[in-house]
Amino acid sequence: MRILATNDDGIDAPGLRALVVALREVGEVVVVAPDHNWSAAGLTKTMHKPLRISKAHLSDGYPAYTTNGAPSDCVALALLGILPQPPDLVVSGINPGANMANDILYSGTVTAAMEGVISNIPSLAVSLDSCEHEADFTYAARFTAGLAGQVHKRDLPPGVLLNINVPHLPPSEIAGVEITRLGRRLYKDALVERRDPRGRTYYWIGGDRPGGVLEEGTDIWALAHKRISITPLQLDMTDQSLIAELKKWEVKA
Repeated sequence: MRILATNDDGIDAPGLRALVVALREVGEVVVVAPDHNWSAAGLTKTMHKPLRISKAHLSDGYPAYTTNGAPSDCVALALLGILPQPPDLVVSGINPGANMANDILYSGTVTAAMEGVISNIPSLAVSLDSCEHEADFTYAARFTAGLAGQVHKRDLPPGVLLNINVPHLPPSEIAGVEITRLGRRLYKDALVERRDPRGRTYYWIGGDRPGGVLEEGTDIWALAHKRISITPLQLDMTDQSLIAELKKWEVKA
């Protein structure tokens, strides 16, 4: 199995290193990762500046490629010609911090996997429910490697990726695996106004960590109950149930 590994935290992120170590047990791994942190980049496509790519190494010496582009650019560059042949699987992560519910719209981790799906490559996005960059990613990495083998064996439908969130707990305390749907985040954002040394106003979007609605069957519920969440995400966001109703509206050109 040929695997493309990427992330949104940059080439030096411990989560990426742990992921690659585990994935090398199940396949041939090529790494293409950003040269700096792109957290919350969303599905970014660089169109108006040059993209550069160079050879690099992970912190353990494993060879890699790095680029000034966004996470989704990393996948696009690899699939459009950087790699001599397309991978069988794209794996993005491991992100420090869960990516659940509405987070997927902002997450560079998840949208890198989306870029793989756009090119018809089965893809996984994996996150650890810890905001510590030096957290222990070992178990999450091993779990992902095992799931990667399952995906390679069973395949995924076109246009679908798997979004995985792993509790940051000792393996003995993890209560199992839950196949989930997206939950609903409760964001606690706040606008912070400040002034620079020249007296000009600038802003930070800050606030407390988001919460979520604990509804059974959702990714938020699963993590709250010490379970690994696997959510199948599809790129077609059409509300099929509303199409017939909208056709009844008196909408004219």
